[in-house]
Amino acid sequence: MAVKSTTDESGSKNGRRDASLESPTGDTARTLTDRGRNTVARILASAIEIFAAEGYGGLTMRKVAASAGLALSNLQHYFPTREDLFAAIITEATADYSRNYDNILHSDASLTPAQRLEKLVRLLIEDGKQPRTQSLFVNFWALAQMQEFARKIMEDAYLFQRRMIGEFVAAVNPQLPPNVLARRAALITGQIEGLLVLIPQRNRFPSDLKGIEDEAVKVILAVAAMP
Repeated sequence: MAVKSTTDESGSKNGRRDASLESPTGDTARTLTDRGRNTVARILASAIEIFAAEGYGGLTMRKVAASAGLALSNLQHYFPTREDLFAAIITEATADYSRNYDNILHSDASLTPAQRLEKLVRLLIEDGKQPRTQSLFVNFWALAQMQEFARKIMEDAYLFQRRMIGEFVAAVNPQLPPNVLARRAALITGQIEGLLVLIPQRNRFPSDLKGIEDEAVKVILAVAAMP
């Protein structure tokens, strides 16, 4: 669940390269021109909106091309197949996560590691309350259940997320061995993602669950600090 943030023109944030702005088809030898980067951004914006609204079934190449104001052949120059488009959507979401993780890691120096982790958790919970985010991830999960290529892409995306959350947990509890750290990060990821099932297409939790966000933060901080 990603919240948009700004980057410089090179696509970097705190030294990390934005993978979504590399050659979409994986040809790392071909660097996109400014015009190409703008075109890719327009394609991705259209593809994400269509995928969120209609799922993978609605994500046709012709529909994306029309929405982005391109000829089909121009779209296929950047994304030859629908699978390439889906991979790029995930890459874009991962890049948004990366920027937000970096922003928090390099935010107010007066924050303690526990406060940074809390800030991250609250950001992710708040993002999960957005209907558009819910639509995206429900469609991600559904496709991963049906298609092997999507399952692998999602596994890689969640591995990235667990590693990033693991950085925050390690700062809180630096004595944790790597295998325990990996499990803690996975538990925290599952806790945050699991809250989505309580608010399908709603932007707040039911009234009988008032205070659940604060409880989730307390539990997650306790899990991170456990010996």
